[in-house]
Amino acid sequence: MARPTRTTWVACAALAVAGTLAAGGLAAATAEKHPGHGAPSAQPPASSQSASSPKSSPDEPPAAASTPDASISVADLDTFVAAHSAALKAKNRAGFVAAVDPGHPDLVTRQGQLFDNLEKIPFTTASYSVTTVDDQSTLPQDATATVTVAFDHQITGVDSVPVEERYKWTVQRTGPNAPLRVTAVDGADSEHNYPAPWDAVAGLTVFTRSKVVIMADDTSVSFAKSHADALERDAEYDFAHWTGGSGTAPGFAVFLTADRSRYQAIYSQNRAESVGVTVPIAAAGKDDGFYPSSRIAVDTTQYKNVDPADADIVFKHEMAHAMIGPFEDQSATSGQQHLWVIEGFAEWESQRMYSTSELLYDGDSLHAYVRKHGVPQALPTDSQVYSSDSDTSGLNYFYSHMAIRYMADEYGPEKVDKFVLAVYKNATASTCVDDAMKNVLGTTTDQFTRSFAKWLRNSV
Repeated sequence: MARPTRTTWVACAALAVAGTLAAGGLAAATAEKHPGHGAPSAQPPASSQSASSPKSSPDEPPAAASTPDASISVADLDTFVAAHSAALKAKNRAGFVAAVDPGHPDLVTRQGQLFDNLEKIPFTTASYSVTTVDDQSTLPQDATATVTVAFDHQITGVDSVPVEERYKWTVQRTGPNAPLRVTAVDGADSEHNYPAPWDAVAGLTVFTRSKVVIMADDTSVSFAKSHADALERDAEYDFAHWTGGSGTAPGFAVFLTADRSRYQAIYSQNRAESVGVTVPIAAAGKDDGFYPSSRIAVDTTQYKNVDPADADIVFKHEMAHAMIGPFEDQSATSGQQHLWVIEGFAEWESQRMYSTSELLYDGDSLHAYVRKHGVPQALPTDSQVYSSDSDTSGLNYFYSHMAIRYMADEYGPEKVDKFVLAVYKNATASTCVDDAMKNVLGTTTDQFTRSFAKWLRNSV
């Protein structure tokens, strides 16, 4: 096996969660609160209604409610969206697509593709519901409503509870008693992880393993097929090493693409410099600052012709983020700079089987890399870890990795897990790192930093 290596760009790019957050935008805890659910509209939230009540033909949208004009009531919208859920549950493609205005053929095609993609995903549950009516207008001959629609779903083996993706639908009624039709679909203003791969890819390929659901577009089908078992082993590797107890994610959903623009747009994470990202997913109907699940996306471009060990490092890194993401408190701003903990843990976890003499960073041995860049006098700051300058970010990923590697060497791997868990659970506290140093390691941050610098100078 080739000697595993990390380039500074890859080290900068195989990143963590929350792609739409603050500068850097990828840490599981960042300097900004994760965008919450959209603010309530002027209309009251629509109530849930049974998906079994539409009176129309299974392949037609439900008939109008008892409104004599062309208006659209909340009850009408509830019934309309419930019928959409019922069509998905019944595997009724024609009924699912019938919600769309046939005068918008491109949208009809996309909704058909969406149905086909959703059919390939192993969902435990999957349904649509109206969250808010954002805007509404009624004219003598027609009415239009802009509606936030939640797609609540639970991928079997991946999500511990149902999670949420949010859409913005434009719904129109063209006359009294005319059926409702969708004329436009976009991501909700609050950007709840839209577009997902099932929205963005015409023909999604899906491979399912015990702990991994792998989705790929046509640029990465061969890669996904040849790496599916390796991804399962990567997942088992991360889970086997975790000693922090229950509460981790049960498995991982991974999207693979070599289409750079698609990669950057998926899940609204917009990462210009990354090659891998883990995006937190909110629980359906909750906005409490905790994210029980995640979605991983990886740009496969540079991993198609490299040693498999290098690709495994990226997947283990991202899975490490997703595995312990449910523990993190993102209910407020980060209390103390600690991205070095988050990224250092994922880097160490993905490479812990290698000794310091076996690893390369940016083509150099770790000893040569330290000799070139020096020993830090302080732990990396958040802005250094997620610097827009790839060299700065890559160097501080390295320092973060080495700090956790030193922690494992000095205190043991189980203490690393306890330390990281303490930081995650108390991420909004003003002394989250200091407290974990004291309570878990029995030291201070200053003492740890000095000992780490000495170890790095003498042991690498």
